[in-house]
Amino acid sequence: MSRERNCETDLFDEAIRKVQAYLKPIGLQIDYLSRRTIWKRLRVMWLFSINTLWIITSICSQMAWLIQGVVTGKSFIQLTNLAPCLVFCLQSNIHSLYFVKHGRKVCDLVQAIRTLQSMTAENKLKEVDIQFLKSQMKMFYFAVNSLTIIIAIGVPAFGISPLITIAVNYYSTGEIELVLPFLLLYPFDATDIRFWPIAYIHQMWAAVFAVLGVLGPYFLCYACSAFIVFQFHVLQNNLENVIPINVNVQLMDEDFKKNLLKIIDRHRILIECVDLMEFIYTESILLNVVMSTLLICLTGFNVMTIKDFTLVVPFLEFLMMGFAQIYFLCYYGDMIMIYSMKVSDAAYNCQWYRAEKSIVKYLMIISTRARKPCKMTALRFSDVNFKTFTKILSSSWSYFALLTSLYRE
Repeated sequence: MSRERNCETDLFDEAIRKVQAYLKPIGLQIDYLSRRTIWKRLRVMWLFSINTLWIITSICSQMAWLIQGVVTGKSFIQLTNLAPCLVFCLQSNIHSLYFVKHGRKVCDLVQAIRTLQSMTAENKLKEVDIQFLKSQMKMFYFAVNSLTIIIAIGVPAFGISPLITIAVNYYSTGEIELVLPFLLLYPFDATDIRFWPIAYIHQMWAAVFAVLGVLGPYFLCYACSAFIVFQFHVLQNNLENVIPINVNVQLMDEDFKKNLLKIIDRHRILIECVDLMEFIYTESILLNVVMSTLLICLTGFNVMTIKDFTLVVPFLEFLMMGFAQIYFLCYYGDMIMIYSMKVSDAAYNCQWYRAEKSIVKYLMIISTRARKPCKMTALRFSDVNFKTFTKILSSSWSYFALLTSLYRE
């Protein structure tokens, strides 16, 4: 096995370990997802089951506070302060449950990428291919590290802000008035010193799970997308050079035809990989598109209207996270579409006119199929690319302007 092949495999294994570091704290492991039924997976992943029930209680408490707030006439600002947290918790719970539901497909996706890597083991990577792979890995780690920094600042900011508020109130009034990071309604008095620590731990644990429940599954999507794009890049180069220059095509032996059939098989598996990603993430992506639109709108509104700086900072991190995670998702969706269509150009540029009819037939089939881009969709309502990203920003801005006008009135 070649050194470059080992390098590619090691990089993929490293990326999977990176993803696992975000999945394990919430009780998810890719190996456990291969269990036959969802109930057997949940029985093994007991920590995930506990965390899921934990965040469900948080969602119910937020819904109860929202209903009570509407009934008792809470201000518009107070109601919108709750909305981003509620939206994000719902998004996290649904994302993680869909991830478990499609667990066997997740394992199939990882195994299919490993199969592609083993099929390209005999082909020595060129320096330009290695550099392209490294650039893909840099982008993957940039996405992961950027979102990690945002949550590493945002989640503690939510936890610290009530402590700062308590300290400021005590300094100005001499009284201790206990407050919590988020607006939840409990069946007990959460401002009582006996119950306040319980409510505080409940909210912060739910916040950590909510963040990891969204980012963990999507980090796997980013990792798989990066290597799928790289495999499309390698396939394109191999296809362009499949017919040797200055070699009599009539003298080409069976090894040449086997090589061409391997390229066709790799293209088929690559298409299957993208189809698997579509199957795993399509419902989550639709939810993500809708929720991100609402999240960016509501969080931006909160940042603009809240006057307390200690409350603005956490919501600002919320806003940055909403922008970043949907941007990276659309980036990888766009890259997959672009590089899958480049295979058609490679088939045209491979000196097909020098080949015999049977070979030209194969090349035409590859070219025709590659003209239809491989893509991920939001439940087939919208393709995942930069056009979708701009639509999300446009919709968020429209809703933000509407909220602002309603607030001013």
